[in-house]
Amino acid sequence: MFQSRVSLVRVPVVVRDHAGKAVGGLRKEDFQLFDKGKPQRVAQFSVEGSAVPKPKAAAPEEAGIPAEPEEVSKPAEPAKPSAVLPTRFIAYVFDDLHLEIGDLMQTRLAATKHMEQALRPTDRAAIYTLSGHVTIEFTDDVAFLRAALLKIIPVPRPHYVPPISYYVADQIERSGENNVNGALTLAIGEAIGCLNLSGYGALSMGTNAATATARQIVSEGRQQTRSALLMLKTLAGRMAAMPGDRSIILVSPGFYLADDLRSDMAQVIERAARSNVIVNTLDARGLYTLDAAPDIPGCTLTQGDSTLPAAYDGPQVLQLVSQFDGYANTAQGLTLDELAAGTGGTAFRNNNDLLGGFNRLSAPPEYIYYLGFYPQNLKPDGSYHSLKVTLANGKGLSVGARKGYWAPSHQEDEAAQATREISEAVFSQDVVSDLPIDLRTQFFKSSDEDARLKVIMHLDLRAVRFRKDEGRNRDDVTVVAALFDRNGNFVKGTQKLVEMRLRDESLPRRLASGVSVGSEFDVKVGAYMVRVVVQDAGGHQLAAANAAVDIP
Repeated sequence: MFQSRVSLVRVPVVVRDHAGKAVGGLRKEDFQLFDKGKPQRVAQFSVEGSAVPKPKAAAPEEAGIPAEPEEVSKPAEPAKPSAVLPTRFIAYVFDDLHLEIGDLMQTRLAATKHMEQALRPTDRAAIYTLSGHVTIEFTDDVAFLRAALLKIIPVPRPHYVPPISYYVADQIERSGENNVNGALTLAIGEAIGCLNLSGYGALSMGTNAATATARQIVSEGRQQTRSALLMLKTLAGRMAAMPGDRSIILVSPGFYLADDLRSDMAQVIERAARSNVIVNTLDARGLYTLDAAPDIPGCTLTQGDSTLPAAYDGPQVLQLVSQFDGYANTAQGLTLDELAAGTGGTAFRNNNDLLGGFNRLSAPPEYIYYLGFYPQNLKPDGSYHSLKVTLANGKGLSVGARKGYWAPSHQEDEAAQATREISEAVFSQDVVSDLPIDLRTQFFKSSDEDARLKVIMHLDLRAVRFRKDEGRNRDDVTVVAALFDRNGNFVKGTQKLVEMRLRDESLPRRLASGVSVGSEFDVKVGAYMVRVVVQDAGGHQLAAANAAVDIP
């Protein structure tokens, strides 16, 4: 049930056994949820996944609603459930900002084989790159997808001296001249060697080059990472409208997430959780091992220069290179893990079977539990709230769940929250039954290519919470009908407000008959999905239903 003023926090949870298989059959009572260490009451609980039966839309004749007479050019026909509508949407997102050409070629080959072999007629796939250079919207045309994969290339990167990573640059920026972690020593040593500096001025010039380059790399890395996370957040929001299982496969070597961008990551996870979009990650490096003897191409590090401290000698610098490469690669992998765990997805890492990885990640886990709670006394201060999910009796089982969320930075009023919640419900496919509704569709064809689709929603008023106002039983109900095409793209929608001001003597009759609301759409022949959402005043009760329509 929706509540006003306090936003629902959704927590996707996947429970796995010792073999890594998702575990089903758990109930709400089996979970314990903590917000900043304080136990929370689970207000909403649902189970989804490939092993969970999907609810079927009622056939038109089951709705029990009499059709309204209408003059049409051809007789109206009851809309028939379609067998061609998609049931699974997969967005393949390639991290062309960080991928090396060798890793890209391997993952591109595996993705091509996967799409040719594993995609089903009811699947729709899309291809995106984090840079935005390649964008292919959802389609079932495998040849089109294959051609798009060939267009993906790594984004050229500037050559920096010293050639330090974003991770090292951020460590320098955070520690400054204190150099508590040795990152600045590494950068200075590389600068001296790569710029062929020597003599007593080498240390000063190397320091200036290192700090200036670090600032530039941090600025570029922060902007690049923020843009990448925004792209994932936007995509998760768009996919909320897709009528079926929705997942993202991020193909990436991983990327460093600085502390000041963790709120951006949390927003991606929040949007995906609200949209029931799973983010799976595939480490494009495969089985990755660090080079035991690292090299810096084009640079000759100094050795035995008596004018420099021993810390800047070649072997010492190479040791730091190896050390920080290990830190950076661990941090990159943790980003992939966090994205997957926070959305109920899977992180495929340290494995060279990339084709097997794509096949595994394209299907949702057999069971995903969605726990929803309303934070109590939540302050709109923008603070971070850590989350923890455990099992009351979870011996031998592992729990993967989102790590936390950020409190809003301002208080959202009741009207704004009601508007947001109904919008989110429209661009979702959850069946919600706070209010009992029946959904019926009819169509008539005006030509071989054109048709008019009629959607009729019947609301049982006996579950509506009327309130007394000036001697009347009052409630306002918002009814939204939305239409999506065969590829899950939003086509058009309508919104109507039903204002009810019922006297006591007429209330029993209206409760017995209910209320019907109709919407009409002029469409082309083809397959569609209809989504109807009903919400009462204040957002206390909500209902949502779907219907598939095929107009031949």
